[in-house]
Amino acid sequence: MKRIQVTHNIVDQDILNEIKKYMVAPWQQYMLMITGFIALVVSIFNLVNQDYPMGIILAALCIVCFGEIFWLTKKKYKNILETMQKETNKDENVYTLVFGNDALTIRNCDMATDNKMPYEHMKRIIETNNTYTLFGKKNQFAVIRKDCLKIKPEEFFDFLKSKETKIKKWPQI
Repeated sequence: MKRIQVTHNIVDQDILNEIKKYMVAPWQQYMLMITGFIALVVSIFNLVNQDYPMGIILAALCIVCFGEIFWLTKKKYKNILETMQKETNKDENVYTLVFGNDALTIRNCDMATDNKMPYEHMKRIIETNNTYTLFGKKNQFAVIRKDCLKIKPEEFFDFLKSKETKIKKWPQI
C-alpha cells in the first residue's frame, strides 16, 4: 500500500476532550510528578524534624507540581478550542489526512490549509474509544477517527510500521 487517505475526519469538542489527557508531553508529566513526589517526601521529613517553614514550603511545591499537570492539560485543550472557534467560527473542523510516501499531510478542509508531519517526527500513537491520535515533534498531533478509517487497523499500523517513525508502543488490536 503506497498511500492511505482518511476523509471527512471531524474533530470537535468531544473528540478533543477524549484526547486532552494525552496532550501534555509525557516527559513534562514525569518531571512534574517526580518533582512533586520528591518535594512531598522531603516535606514530610522536614515536618517530622520540626522544620515547619521548609516543610510547608515543600508541601506547597508538591501541590503546585501536581496542579501544574492539571493546568497544562486544561490550557492546551482550551487553546485548541479557542483557535478552532477563532479561525473558523465553528466548534468543529473537518480534516482530510493523506498518508503519503514521506509524510502525513493534514488538510484542514474548513480553512483550506495543509500541514505536514514527516513520519520520522511521529513519536507516539494513542488509542481512545473513538480515535487513534498521532503525536509528533513540536506539539503536533493528528486525530484519526476510527469511524473514518476505511481500512482495518492492522493494515493501518502495518503501513505506519513500514515507515521510519519513532513510535515504540503500538495499540493492541
